[in-house]
Amino acid sequence: MLARVVSAMIVLLLLFGCVEHPQQNLQLPMVGVLPGYGELSGHVSGSELDVLPVVYAYNEDRNVGYTVFVVDGLYRVVNLIQGTYSITIRPAVGQLEGFREQTISLEVASGTHVQADFALDNVGPVKNYVGGIAYPDTKIATYEEIYPPGPGRDILERTCHGCHTIQFFPYNVNRAYSGGREPKTKDAWSFTVNRMHQGPAFGQKGNASMFDPAYLPPVDRDILVDYLAENFPSDALPRVVALESEPELNLDALRKAMFVEYVYREPTEFLVAPWSAPHQVDFDSKGNIWLAYTSCCIVSIDPRTGEQKAYKGHGGGNGIAVDPIDGSIWYSGRPDVVRHMDPRTGLVDYWNLGDQKELGSITQIFDSKGDLWLSLLGGGGLGKWDRSSDTIVWWKVPVLRSRPYGLIVDHRDKVWSADFHNGGVTRFDPETEEFVHFNLVTDDAASSIRRLGVDSKGMIWAATWGSRAFNNVKLYRLNPDTGAVIAHDVGIAYGAVYGAEADSKDNIWITPDNYISMYDQDTNQFTHYPIPVRSDTVKTTISRDDSVWFTYHNAGRYADYGGSAVVLYQDKDNISTLAAYHSETSVSHHLSTYRGPMSAKVEGKQRIAQPEAKNSKAYLDFAKTNGLLLNEDSVMVDESRKRLKGLIPD
Repeated sequence: MLARVVSAMIVLLLLFGCVEHPQQNLQLPMVGVLPGYGELSGHVSGSELDVLPVVYAYNEDRNVGYTVFVVDGLYRVVNLIQGTYSITIRPAVGQLEGFREQTISLEVASGTHVQADFALDNVGPVKNYVGGIAYPDTKIATYEEIYPPGPGRDILERTCHGCHTIQFFPYNVNRAYSGGREPKTKDAWSFTVNRMHQGPAFGQKGNASMFDPAYLPPVDRDILVDYLAENFPSDALPRVVALESEPELNLDALRKAMFVEYVYREPTEFLVAPWSAPHQVDFDSKGNIWLAYTSCCIVSIDPRTGEQKAYKGHGGGNGIAVDPIDGSIWYSGRPDVVRHMDPRTGLVDYWNLGDQKELGSITQIFDSKGDLWLSLLGGGGLGKWDRSSDTIVWWKVPVLRSRPYGLIVDHRDKVWSADFHNGGVTRFDPETEEFVHFNLVTDDAASSIRRLGVDSKGMIWAATWGSRAFNNVKLYRLNPDTGAVIAHDVGIAYGAVYGAEADSKDNIWITPDNYISMYDQDTNQFTHYPIPVRSDTVKTTISRDDSVWFTYHNAGRYADYGGSAVVLYQDKDNISTLAAYHSETSVSHHLSTYRGPMSAKVEGKQRIAQPEAKNSKAYLDFAKTNGLLLNEDSVMVDESRKRLKGLIPD
């Protein structure tokens, strides 16, 4: 618990334009501050040492947090909602120099400017570790110590790190994916290796294995099992890989930046730790933000006031899409393929494809015709809710290890999927029903891609979440007309990148662990922004003013952030509104040009669509050609189905 009163020098002054005339203080004009909000600033002594402090101002009344960086001994927070604040100075995430945190409490009233000065205490080097998950009370060791070099490590890096982070193996504690794992004996490791490279992914007949068996020839299989058993035995103490370097940061960019968090914590009766957290934010036509919060509810938040509303009992999941035509909400919710809620009535329709419970959707996105596209990761499929007929159809993707995760609909209404387990992306043409695969990753190793984006020129962007040793992280640009691919080094060690999205200037925003990063195509440079708390940062949603919205995933699970929505303002002095709207030209808002009918009325019932894929016969031929059909009653399929819930990642 942080001290409420600190021993360091802290000067608090309520500034009302002029201290000598406090009667003139009711509504002080402040540059860059919207009417009705407050401002906080101050000086920090000791920050000239090799540290990067941040000031975190948390509104206890509204559950809203503001984070700014201290640069050249100064900081400034704008547009604070009035209320009681805890003001904390602490090191930025991902640093190797630290100091003692300090916290004070004060009031911020509408139209007032509050000053809080700090003096840093106990500055010096600190041990830190990589990744976007909190690992309390664990041993920190170097990568070389945890993963001794040799043939076994080479095989593990080639096969396992395409999907499991570098902390997954040494953190010998049973936690939700991918924060840790159950302890394993040699026999357990042997079974796991077999299941991953031989069994159908997610227990689905006709699915390819998790990774290409070519990466694990028979001669290497026993070497891998021995390596896992020797270095990660069932009785090993939990360890994590040390942070050894920091990315280069642009202090001018950090000086201007501000993060705002809107924190929704599940009510006590819903708490089951670790609880899942939302994966993305969407906006409605009124400027509110929406979250699909697994195990709890759908949440809407007004970013102008921090006011929250939860639709309890419905749960949520990876994706959410607001239909601006009627204000209804489409969202993930396993085991249903998708759910459709009317916020006015609270009713929900639960869509399924027959009794196929493994076909839950990860992503939902509209095209310009008003139809909703669905990525069916577990079943390796692509779905479409057809607005005119009010039904769902789907296709099996005839691409090995495609497993659609993120989706984007480009400017020509072509549907693109991030291929979770094959290092590429796949395009689907709704008119011809043709699939075309594009490979991005050239490394001869397992890799995974989660989300993708498209810029104004039609270029497709994606980055590797999993790669060899998680230390070869790249951002890829694909020209779909020529197939040409350009790769850019992200520059953050072990930084699993979840998504890539273009803003209005065609800057590409990506989400490595603990950072939001922008790639400028004109300068060929990355700008990295440490986020307010250690976490992976999953999918971004960029508003029409190029504010970057995202959610905390593992900080939601393990750091008491619950269902939080976070926004990065690149220039806090140029915020025109706190409301969030889609750009009319954004591919996240194809319905801006839609003029057709509204969707069918939500009736609060179970909806069953045709369980057979539209291309089932063609896919059967594909599966036979590629040797994918196993005996449905085989032990491999049976065991995979039993482990389905734990295998499908968040």
